[in-house]
Amino acid sequence: MTRLILILLTAMLAATPAAFAAPPSGGDGHGSGGGDSERRRMITSSEGYVPLSPLTASVHADYRIRGVLQIEAGLEIPDSRLRARAQRLMPRLRDAYVAALSRYAGANYRYGDVPDTDRISLVMQETTDEILGQDGADFLLGMVIIHDQ
Repeated sequence: MTRLILILLTAMLAATPAAFAAPPSGGDGHGSGGGDSERRRMITSSEGYVPLSPLTASVHADYRIRGVLQIEAGLEIPDSRLRARAQRLMPRLRDAYVAALSRYAGANYRYGDVPDTDRISLVMQETTDEILGQDGADFLLGMVIIHDQ
């Protein structure tokens, strides 16, 4: 049986843009015209928000994979130059985020416990600052889910 533990951490739920479909401009909202690439709903009015696709890491216990830790998040970057830099460095950021989340899942998380969202946020913020080489980008944690195997 699959058990989901959902923890809402902020009022802003970060998700992949394709998950939120809105009617295309001039449409009636009932599937007339346009594909998913044309239909998107912003989850915030902030121009500085950069959504991240979900990040995952394996959860181990007793030398076996017991589940998957998944987080959804985004970056709030008011400075347009730093935002452009973050978007250029997104592959490096994602790689570093997955590595940091995997370290957390392997060293700090005990299978069956509630994930420490404060620790996850801190680790991800440190990772963001390290990859970008400066402060100015806030890591916003939207949701933490444990998918049991």
